[in-house]
Amino acid sequence: MGRVTYRRSSVVAAAMLSLLTAPNAGAKPKEPLHLQPSSKWLLNYADDSCRLARQFGEGDDKVMLVMDRFEPGDGMRMSFFGKPARTSRMDGDAKIRFGPDQAEQEIGFYPGRGDGKTPALVLRSEVRIAPRSEAENAAYDAARNAGDFGFRWSMVTPVEEAAVTWIEVGSPVSRPFVLETGSMGNAFAALSKCTDELLDHWGIDVARHATMTRPVTPISDPGQWIRSGDYPQEMLWQGQRALVQFRLNVDASGKPTACHIQQTTRAKEFDDAVCKSIMRRAEFKPALDADGKPMASYWLSSVNFHMGL
Repeated sequence: MGRVTYRRSSVVAAAMLSLLTAPNAGAKPKEPLHLQPSSKWLLNYADDSCRLARQFGEGDDKVMLVMDRFEPGDGMRMSFFGKPARTSRMDGDAKIRFGPDQAEQEIGFYPGRGDGKTPALVLRSEVRIAPRSEAENAAYDAARNAGDFGFRWSMVTPVEEAAVTWIEVGSPVSRPFVLETGSMGNAFAALSKCTDELLDHWGIDVARHATMTRPVTPISDPGQWIRSGDYPQEMLWQGQRALVQFRLNVDASGKPTACHIQQTTRAKEFDDAVCKSIMRRAEFKPALDADGKPMASYWLSSVNFHMGL
Protein backbone atom coordinates (compact mmCIF):
# COMPACT_ATOMS: atom_id res chain seq x y z
CA MET A 1 0.00 0.00 0.00
CA GLY A 2 2.83 2.39 0.70
CA ARG A 3 5.91 3.08 2.74
CA VAL A 4 7.13 5.29 5.55
CA THR A 5 10.16 7.56 5.41
CA TYR A 6 11.78 9.78 8.04
CA ARG A 7 12.68 13.39 7.29
CA ARG A 8 14.58 15.31 9.95
CA SER A 9 12.21 16.03 12.85
CA SER A 10 9.05 14.80 11.17
CA VAL A 11 7.66 11.37 10.38
CA VAL A 12 6.18 10.98 6.91
CA ALA A 13 3.46 8.43 6.15
CA ALA A 14 3.43 7.86 2.39
CA ALA A 15 0.58 6.05 0.68
CA MET A 16 1.18 6.16 -3.07
CA LEU A 17 3.26 7.87 -5.73
CA SER A 18 2.10 11.26 -6.99
CA LEU A 19 3.21 12.81 -10.26
CA LEU A 20 4.47 16.38 -10.10
CA THR A 21 4.43 18.55 -13.20
CA ALA A 22 7.67 20.42 -13.89
CA PRO A 23 7.43 24.15 -14.62
CA ASN A 24 7.94 25.43 -18.15
CA ALA A 25 11.69 25.77 -18.52
CA GLY A 26 11.30 28.44 -21.19
CA ALA A 27 9.09 30.76 -19.13
CA LYS A 28 10.58 34.17 -18.30
CA PRO A 29 10.91 34.70 -14.53
CA LYS A 30 8.51 37.29 -13.15
CA GLU A 31 9.68 40.20 -11.05
CA PRO A 32 8.87 39.66 -7.35
CA LEU A 33 5.92 41.45 -5.82
CA HIS A 34 7.23 43.56 -2.91
CA LEU A 35 4.75 43.90 -0.05
CA GLN A 36 5.03 46.37 2.83
CA PRO A 37 3.58 45.66 6.30
CA SER A 38 -0.10 46.59 6.64
CA SER A 39 -0.49 45.54 10.29
CA LYS A 40 1.58 45.23 13.44
CA TRP A 41 3.07 41.93 14.58
CA LEU A 42 0.48 39.91 16.49
CA LEU A 43 1.64 37.36 19.08
CA ASN A 44 -0.77 34.71 20.31
CA TYR A 45 -0.06 32.66 23.45
CA ALA A 46 -1.81 29.27 23.19
CA ASP A 47 -1.67 26.27 25.55
CA ASP A 48 0.68 24.30 23.31
CA SER A 49 2.19 26.81 20.92
CA CYS A 50 3.06 30.42 20.17
CA ARG A 51 1.93 32.15 16.98
CA LEU A 52 3.46 35.24 15.41
CA ALA A 53 1.52 36.79 12.54
CA ARG A 54 1.56 39.91 10.40
CA GLN A 55 -0.26 41.18 7.33
CA PHE A 56 1.52 42.57 4.28
CA GLY A 57 0.09 44.40 1.27
CA GLU A 58 -3.46 45.49 0.52
CA GLY A 59 -6.44 44.30 -1.52
CA ASP A 60 -5.76 41.43 -3.90
CA ASP A 61 -2.05 41.61 -3.04
CA LYS A 62 -2.62 41.06 0.68
CA VAL A 63 -0.65 38.24 2.36
CA MET A 64 -0.90 37.08 5.96
CA LEU A 65 2.30 35.52 7.30
CA VAL A 66 1.81 33.04 10.15
CA MET A 67 4.70 31.48 12.09
CA ASP A 68 4.02 28.82 14.75
CA ARG A 69 6.56 27.60 17.27
CA PHE A 70 5.87 24.64 19.56
CA GLU A 71 8.86 24.66 21.92
CA PRO A 72 11.92 26.76 22.76
CA GLY A 73 14.33 26.74 19.83
CA ASP A 74 14.79 28.19 16.37
CA GLY A 75 12.41 26.06 14.29
CA MET A 76 8.92 27.11 13.24
CA ARG A 77 6.02 26.22 10.99
CA MET A 78 5.18 28.80 8.35
CA SER A 79 2.02 29.49 6.37
CA PHE A 80 1.10 32.23 3.90
CA PHE A 81 -2.52 33.24 3.29
CA GLY A 82 -3.79 35.38 0.42
CA LYS A 83 -4.15 35.44 -3.36
CA PRO A 84 -0.38 35.84 -3.97
CA ALA A 85 0.08 32.48 -2.17
CA ARG A 86 -2.16 30.65 -4.65
CA THR A 87 -0.61 27.72 -6.52
CA SER A 88 -1.97 25.21 -9.02
CA ARG A 89 0.45 22.54 -7.81
CA MET A 90 -0.67 20.04 -5.21
CA ASP A 91 2.71 19.05 -3.81
CA GLY A 92 6.45 19.56 -4.15
CA ASP A 93 8.89 22.11 -2.75
CA ALA A 94 8.47 25.82 -2.11
CA LYS A 95 11.43 28.16 -2.39
CA ILE A 96 11.90 30.50 0.56
CA ARG A 97 14.66 32.86 1.59
CA PHE A 98 15.29 34.99 4.67
CA GLY A 99 17.21 37.95 3.33
CA PRO A 100 19.55 39.43 2.78
CA ASP A 101 22.13 37.12 4.39
CA GLN A 102 20.66 33.62 4.20
CA ALA A 103 20.61 31.23 1.25
CA GLU A 104 17.44 30.05 -0.47
CA GLN A 105 15.82 26.92 0.92
CA GLU A 106 13.44 24.38 -0.59
CA ILE A 107 10.71 23.22 1.80
CA GLY A 108 7.86 20.81 1.09
CA PHE A 109 4.42 22.43 0.97
CA TYR A 110 0.70 21.82 0.89
CA PRO A 111 -1.76 24.12 -0.87
CA GLY A 112 -4.75 24.93 1.29
CA ARG A 113 -7.60 27.28 2.09
CA GLY A 114 -7.84 29.61 5.04
CA ASP A 115 -11.40 30.17 6.31
CA GLY A 116 -12.55 27.88 3.52
CA LYS A 117 -11.78 30.25 0.64
CA THR A 118 -8.52 32.20 1.07
CA PRO A 119 -5.61 30.52 -0.80
CA ALA A 120 -2.90 29.26 1.52
CA LEU A 121 0.62 27.92 1.11
CA VAL A 122 1.48 25.72 4.10
CA LEU A 123 5.07 24.58 4.58
CA ARG A 124 4.92 21.02 5.83
CA SER A 125 8.36 20.85 7.46
CA GLU A 126 9.86 22.90 10.24
CA VAL A 127 11.73 25.96 8.98
CA ARG A 128 14.67 27.89 10.42
CA ILE A 129 16.00 31.11 8.97
CA ALA A 130 19.47 29.67 8.27
CA PRO A 131 19.75 26.47 6.22
CA ARG A 132 21.69 23.61 7.78
CA SER A 133 25.26 23.34 6.54
CA GLU A 134 26.39 20.31 4.56
CA ALA A 135 28.81 19.45 7.36
CA GLU A 136 26.08 19.49 10.01
CA ASN A 137 23.73 17.45 7.83
CA ALA A 138 26.52 14.90 7.32
CA ALA A 139 27.12 14.75 11.09
CA TYR A 140 23.39 14.22 11.65
CA ASP A 141 23.27 11.38 9.11
CA ALA A 142 26.37 9.76 10.62
CA ALA A 143 24.83 9.89 14.09
CA ARG A 144 21.60 8.27 12.90
CA ASN A 145 23.49 5.57 11.02
CA ALA A 146 25.31 4.83 14.26
CA GLY A 147 21.99 4.48 16.10
CA ASP A 148 22.22 7.86 17.86
CA PHE A 149 18.81 9.54 17.57
CA GLY A 150 19.58 12.40 19.96
CA PHE A 151 21.65 14.60 17.65
CA ARG A 152 21.73 18.24 18.81
CA TRP A 153 21.73 20.87 16.10
CA SER A 154 23.42 24.25 16.32
CA MET A 155 21.11 27.19 17.03
CA VAL A 156 20.36 30.32 15.03
CA THR A 157 21.73 33.34 16.91
CA PRO A 158 19.90 36.57 17.83
CA VAL A 159 22.32 38.41 15.53
CA GLU A 160 21.22 36.25 12.59
CA GLU A 161 17.56 36.80 13.50
CA ALA A 162 17.99 40.58 13.66
CA ALA A 163 19.72 40.56 10.26
CA VAL A 164 16.57 39.26 8.53
CA THR A 165 14.77 42.20 6.90
CA TRP A 166 12.68 40.42 4.26
CA ILE A 167 11.24 37.02 3.40
CA GLU A 168 10.94 35.93 -0.23
CA VAL A 169 8.66 33.16 -1.45
CA GLY A 170 9.23 31.79 -4.95
CA SER A 171 8.06 28.61 -6.64
CA PRO A 172 5.35 27.23 -6.55
CA VAL A 173 3.51 30.58 -6.55
CA SER A 174 2.93 32.07 -10.01
CA ARG A 175 4.71 35.30 -9.07
CA PRO A 176 7.37 35.46 -6.33
CA PHE A 177 6.60 37.83 -3.48
CA VAL A 178 8.79 39.55 -0.91
CA LEU A 179 7.50 40.44 2.54
CA GLU A 180 9.37 43.57 3.66
CA THR A 181 9.51 42.73 7.37
CA GLY A 182 12.25 45.08 8.51
CA SER A 183 14.62 43.70 11.16
CA MET A 184 13.01 40.66 12.76
CA GLY A 185 15.15 40.71 15.90
CA ASN A 186 12.41 41.98 18.23
CA ALA A 187 9.75 39.77 16.65
CA PHE A 188 11.80 36.61 17.13
CA ALA A 189 12.76 37.68 20.67
CA ALA A 190 9.06 37.99 21.56
CA LEU A 191 8.36 34.58 20.03
CA SER A 192 11.21 33.04 22.06
CA LYS A 193 9.89 34.58 25.29
CA CYS A 194 6.50 33.03 24.60
CA THR A 195 7.92 29.55 23.97
CA ASP A 196 10.06 29.71 27.12
CA GLU A 197 6.86 30.27 29.09
CA LEU A 198 5.25 27.20 27.51
CA LEU A 199 7.44 24.92 29.64
CA ASP A 200 6.05 26.32 32.86
CA HIS A 201 2.54 25.85 31.52
CA TRP A 202 3.35 22.19 30.78
CA GLY A 203 4.49 21.59 34.35
CA ILE A 204 8.18 21.44 33.43
CA ASP A 205 10.74 22.64 35.99
CA VAL A 206 12.00 25.57 33.91
CA ALA A 207 15.12 26.33 35.99
CA ARG A 208 16.19 22.69 36.08
CA HIS A 209 15.39 22.27 32.41
CA ALA A 210 17.67 25.20 31.56
CA THR A 211 20.65 23.20 32.91
CA MET A 212 19.73 20.04 30.98
CA THR A 213 22.76 18.04 29.84
CA ARG A 214 20.78 15.58 27.73
CA PRO A 215 17.33 16.03 26.21
CA VAL A 216 14.80 13.25 25.90
CA THR A 217 16.43 10.92 23.37
CA PRO A 218 14.72 8.24 21.25
CA ILE A 219 16.15 4.75 21.75
CA SER A 220 14.79 3.46 18.44
CA ASP A 221 14.24 5.14 15.08
CA PRO A 222 11.22 7.51 15.30
CA GLY A 223 10.71 6.91 11.59
CA GLN A 224 9.38 3.47 12.50
CA TRP A 225 6.85 4.68 15.06
CA ILE A 226 4.33 5.68 12.39
CA ARG A 227 3.85 3.27 9.50
CA SER A 228 1.88 3.20 6.28
CA GLY A 229 -0.66 0.88 7.89
CA ASP A 230 -1.43 3.60 10.43
CA TYR A 231 -2.88 5.86 7.72
CA PRO A 232 -6.62 6.07 8.59
CA GLN A 233 -8.26 3.93 5.92
CA GLU A 234 -11.26 6.15 5.31
CA MET A 235 -9.02 9.19 4.96
CA LEU A 236 -6.78 7.29 2.54
CA TRP A 237 -9.74 6.29 0.38
CA GLN A 238 -10.88 9.91 0.30
CA GLY A 239 -7.41 11.10 -0.68
CA GLN A 240 -7.14 13.18 2.50
CA ARG A 241 -3.74 14.44 3.68
CA ALA A 242 -2.76 15.89 7.03
CA LEU A 243 0.05 17.48 8.99
CA VAL A 244 -0.09 16.68 12.71
CA GLN A 245 2.22 18.32 15.25
CA PHE A 246 2.36 16.48 18.59
CA ARG A 247 4.07 16.56 21.98
CA LEU A 248 4.79 13.65 24.31
CA ASN A 249 5.21 14.04 28.05
CA VAL A 250 8.14 11.83 29.05
CA ASP A 251 8.76 10.97 32.71
CA ALA A 252 12.06 10.50 34.55
CA SER A 253 12.17 6.82 33.58
CA GLY A 254 11.91 7.66 29.87
CA LYS A 255 8.32 6.48 29.56
CA PRO A 256 5.87 8.56 27.49
CA THR A 257 2.93 9.35 29.76
CA ALA A 258 0.69 11.50 27.55
CA CYS A 259 0.28 12.58 23.93
CA HIS A 260 -0.90 16.09 23.09
CA ILE A 261 -1.88 17.28 19.61
CA GLN A 262 -0.41 20.76 19.26
CA GLN A 263 -1.63 21.52 15.76
CA THR A 264 -3.40 19.62 13.01
CA THR A 265 -4.66 20.39 9.52
CA ARG A 266 -7.28 17.69 9.14
CA ALA A 267 -9.80 15.32 10.69
CA LYS A 268 -9.58 13.88 14.20
CA GLU A 269 -8.93 10.42 12.71
CA PHE A 270 -5.39 11.55 11.93
CA ASP A 271 -4.83 12.85 15.47
CA ASP A 272 -6.05 9.59 16.98
CA ALA A 273 -3.84 7.54 14.66
CA VAL A 274 -0.75 9.54 15.65
CA CYS A 275 -1.21 9.32 19.41
CA LYS A 276 -2.25 5.66 19.37
CA SER A 277 0.77 4.58 17.32
CA ILE A 278 3.33 6.83 19.01
CA MET A 279 2.29 5.90 22.55
CA ARG A 280 2.52 2.21 21.64
CA ARG A 281 5.92 2.29 19.93
CA ALA A 282 7.92 5.25 21.28
CA GLU A 283 10.79 4.55 23.67
CA PHE A 284 13.27 7.02 25.14
CA LYS A 285 16.23 7.69 27.32
CA PRO A 286 15.09 10.30 29.87
CA ALA A 287 16.36 13.87 29.98
CA LEU A 288 19.23 14.52 32.41
CA ASP A 289 19.76 17.61 34.55
CA ALA A 290 23.05 19.36 35.40
CA ASP A 291 23.91 16.61 37.92
CA GLY A 292 23.19 13.85 35.43
CA LYS A 293 19.96 12.89 37.19
CA PRO A 294 16.90 11.85 35.16
CA MET A 295 14.05 14.35 35.04
CA ALA A 296 10.65 14.74 33.43
CA SER A 297 10.65 16.50 30.08
CA TYR A 298 9.00 16.26 26.66
CA TRP A 299 9.57 15.26 23.03
CA LEU A 300 8.07 16.95 19.97
CA SER A 301 7.71 15.92 16.36
CA SER A 302 5.22 15.92 13.51
CA VAL A 303 3.62 13.47 11.12
CA ASN A 304 2.94 14.13 7.44
CA PHE A 305 0.19 11.93 6.05
CA HIS A 306 0.31 12.34 2.30
CA MET A 307 -0.04 10.45 -0.95
CA GLY A 308 3.45 10.53 -2.35
CA LEU A 309 7.06 9.62 -1.68
